[in-house]
Amino acid sequence: MQAYIARTPNVSKKELERRQKECRGDQRLRIEARFGRNVRSLRKQRHLTQEELAALCHVHQHYISDIERGVRNVSLRVVETIARALGVHEKDLL
Repeated sequence: MQAYIARTPNVSKKELERRQKECRGDQRLRIEARFGRNVRSLRKQRHLTQEELAALCHVHQHYISDIERGVRNVSLRVVETIARALGVHEKDLL
């Protein structure tokens, strides 16, 4: 879903493009943050530490930390791996 920003007479084309680019960036960050929040919540429900989840997923603890903070853009393969480690369906993480 793409955000629509109306062009007003006092907004230059360059400014309009900057705003559109900013909106697209916000959408990407939101899904990463939402994914990370879901991973953290499910991990805590299962009484797992980041280190324990990382071991189950065969990744480093810092990678799990980055995911939970929403700063990693993970692949579908990683989504699948984390879902299996947490015992949930992939859609529950998104």
